[in-house]
Formats: sequence, structure tokens, C-alpha cells
Amino acid sequence: MKTNDQNSSLSRKLLTGSLLLFCASLLCAPSCQEKPADSRPAAKEKKAAAENKPPKTAPSAAVFLPQVAGGFYPADAGDLKSLLSRQLEAATPAAAKVKGDLLGIFVPHAGYRYSGPVAAQAFAALHGRKYERVVVLGPAHRRNFAQPALLDASAYRTPLGDIPIDRSAIKRLAASGAARVDESKFRDEHALEVELPFLQASLADFKLVPIMISRADPAATLKLARALNDIFPSKDTLFVASTDMSHDFPYEVAVAMDKNAIRLIKALDSKGLQAAYQEYRRAGMGVKLNKDGRPEPNCAQLCGMGPVLTLLELARMHPAAKVEILDVRNSGDIVGDKSSRIVGYFSATVSLEKPRPAAKKKTSGSTGDFLNQEEKQALLKIARTTLEVYLDSKEVKDFEPTLPKLKEPGAAFVTLKKHGRLKGCIGYMEPVDPLWKMIRDRVIDAAVHDSRFKPVTKEELKDITIEISVLSPRVLVKDPLKEIVIGRDGAWLEIGRSRGVFLPQVPVEQHWDTVEIYLDHLCRKARVNQPGCWKSAEARLQRFTALVFSEAGHE
Repeated sequence: MKTNDQNSSLSRKLLTGSLLLFCASLLCAPSCQEKPADSRPAAKEKKAAAENKPPKTAPSAAVFLPQVAGGFYPADAGDLKSLLSRQLEAATPAAAKVKGDLLGIFVPHAGYRYSGPVAAQAFAALHGRKYERVVVLGPAHRRNFAQPALLDASAYRTPLGDIPIDRSAIKRLAASGAARVDESKFRDEHALEVELPFLQASLADFKLVPIMISRADPAATLKLARALNDIFPSKDTLFVASTDMSHDFPYEVAVAMDKNAIRLIKALDSKGLQAAYQEYRRAGMGVKLNKDGRPEPNCAQLCGMGPVLTLLELARMHPAAKVEILDVRNSGDIVGDKSSRIVGYFSATVSLEKPRPAAKKKTSGSTGDFLNQEEKQALLKIARTTLEVYLDSKEVKDFEPTLPKLKEPGAAFVTLKKHGRLKGCIGYMEPVDPLWKMIRDRVIDAAVHDSRFKPVTKEELKDITIEISVLSPRVLVKDPLKEIVIGRDGAWLEIGRSRGVFLPQVPVEQHWDTVEIYLDHLCRKARVNQPGCWKSAEARLQRFTALVFSEAGHE
């Protein structure tokens, strides 16, 4: 990034060592399916699956928009909050009995009027617990593909706001070979998304790792479980398996099949469950009850078999893992009509007698959780109001924030995007102002003083999305290849009078796979056209992290 030496009076109070910088221009019904969907893959998807290659889609770090809001759950935030509150408050005290390290939960994924009361039992068990991230395993209903898919976006949006995606974790999972990035596999899918508002209502801030699974392949689910265990070994991660049970059988047959599935899940019998599922696949709708009231053949049906097998395999990697069944009902029980189409639901927890290790403390320069959701929203509101007033009257509005952290000095960048494309981005690397004032002044700079773009007009403000990156202190790097992590660390390079900086999200968005490639690009950004310049004795390299968050409803 280059130094901006000709900015407005808002940007002239540069202190020694404090630079105003441009962002890199590189930033740039009761069933599983409420509507019938053809489960057959399209021709291109068949070919991609056969070749085991992802489709050629442009990489995107934009916010992933909700796919089924207004269908499976309310699209209005107020209505959604009210419904979630009622269902969580109605959850039985059984969830409170879950003790110890909670590894994961099993939850259904139909429309909230059907499966919501059952799902709420498991989500209520999260009350009072904190997690750094939540891995949600969702079954694909509309596409058939071999390898689990990952969503590489900046956030997943619901009516309750944006959930940041742990992009560093996405990169590590993709590198493991257990899954691959493919946004297309998440489009028009509901089974993962319906769990997100419940998580937002049950937990405080967390990062999301969304994984879409199409096939209940034992080898693939075991490989994924091993990768999840290796990458997320500590108790700061929760795993959510989304699944419904039997579909479209007579009530008595449905109950018997669901009991069979529950028995195998409770026993952590992944092989037995897979065998029972294969029996169902062979029998189809010909399953009957024998004289003992058991399903004939001995079978079980789950539309989320891939996620269930993955969580079971993950649980089996921990000694004395225990499944606690919280609720088992079906659509007939919930709506009172046992003669029509029946779909089974259950919720359960997986707890560990021997807890996982605590997460390693973040080293200096890590973002941590230094801003909560209220503080983020307050900064975004300050930025939006500032632009509205400034573009209307050229006046710079003053604010008197009541939240203490907003009054503390802070370094930050403000990025403006129009329909997902960069429209302006400027920031300070040093905390020379209170954070609220830093955001106020930088949003004006990004709108009208970024020389790469025409100034934002009052008329186009409605199409502008504001993104804020609050920076941690910079830390001197002695061994770049060991200390810098792509997706976590931004980098600041000084060689003589040459300086360059990249925000942490840049190498991920540009798919720079190694630290060497990342830093070579940084050399060019600093106008030192010599690969490996960061290795020289004159180079001074520092790393930092950024807490990145953006508006909802303006993309």
C-alpha cells in the first residue's frame, strides 16, 4: 500500500510513525425440503464430481446471503427473535443436566414450526457456554458431490446479522484434503442455514466453519472427522450435525425406525448405523413392522447421515464420549396429525468425560475478542451516520459514545464496497485517536479522498456497504516462515524509506498459498521490485491481526 501524502484536513494530523494508507486495490412443509427439488446433479456437477475437480468459479470473500429466510424461518429479525425466544424458553430442563466438555450436538433442520421445538432442546444446552468457533455440518439436498464442500466467504448473513467465517480454518481444512472450497454447493440449501439463527440466539460471538456434505461415505466422513480433530483439538470449538430422521412412512413404522437410529447413535455405533442405513436404501418404502414391533428389515433413515457419521467418528476419537438424547418427536407429534406425511426429528448432545485441552492463549498481536457485537454495531452506525451527514451537508458530525472501548485509542481501516466491488479504503496503522473518531474520519476519507476512485455521491450511498477492520498492535517478526500465518496475520514491511502493508484478508482473497508468495507480493507493494526483499538485513517486518466486520442489508 502506498502512503497518501495529499489528503484532506481530516487526514493531516499524521504523527511520527503514523501513516494514513490506502487499502490494497486487490481487496476487492415438515420435510427436509419445503419445496420439491430434483436430487439428480446437473451435467456439469456430474462431470466435476467424476473428475474430482471444483467448478471454475471466481473466488469471493463477499458476505454469503441467506438462502431460505422467509421460508424455513422468518425473514423479519423481530419475528425471528420472538420465535427463537419462545422455543428456547420452552425447552425442558433436561438440557441443563448436560455437564462437562460439550463436544457437539445433533439437531434437526426442518421448518421451525415443525422441528424448532426439538432443535431448541439442544441449543438450550449451550446457554452459558462460550466457543471461539462453531463447525456446522449440513447435508446437501439439491446437489450430489463426492467431497465435502467449504464456504470461503467473509461472513454468513441471517436476519439477525452477519456471522464471521473462520477463513483461516477454512484454508487449513482445504489443505488437509478432507474438503474443498466450493460456494456453489451452499446455494439454495437450507439444512445448514436453519441452525445459524439458533446459534446466534444461544451463543455470544463466535466464528463459523460451514461444511456441506452430500454423500454418507464412511471413508470420507472418517477422513473429515480426523481433520476436524487435528485442526480443532481444544474445547473452544463446537460441532453441530444437522439431520432429520425417517421420511414419509406410516406413523408406527416411522417411530420404530427412529428408535433404531437413536439406539445406534447413543451407542456411538457408526458402523451399525451405516449398515442400518444401507438396509433402508435397499428396502426403500417397503419397510414394515415385524411381530415385535421392530422395523423389517432392521434399518434406519437419516437425511443427514454424512454429518451424523462425521460427528460420531469424531466422538469415538475421545475416551468416554457420551451421547445424551434430549428429545425425539416427529411431525405428527408436533402438529397433531399422525395420518399424513411423517418426518422424524431428534436432538442430542455429545459430551466428554475427559475434557479437551483449553485453547492456547493468543500471542501478542492476535485480535482476540476485543470488540463485542454491541460495540461493532455501534461503530458501523457511527460510520453510516457520518457518511449520511457529510454527503448531505459536508459537515463532520460529532458523537458521544457511551461504550468505553469506543473511547480507547484504536487503529483501523474503513473499506467501502458498491455491489461487492471496492469503492474506497483508507486507514491508519497507529492508534492516534479514540476508536470512534478513527472510524468517523476514515469513513469520510474512504468515501471522498481515495484517489483511485471517484468520490461517493449522496445518491449512491444506499448501494454502499461499510466494512471496518480494527487492527491489533504490530509485532516484530524474527522468523517469518514460522511466525506469520496466512489468514490470521497482516504484514507491514519497511526497507529504507519504502513501506508496504497488506491486511490479513488480502492473501486469502488472492489465494496466495505460502508465506513466501505473500511476502514477495508485499515487496512489490512497497515498490521494491526484488523477490525475497523481506529476507534482507535492511528489512523490518511486522505482523498484526484485524477484527473485520461489516454491515448487513447493503449488498
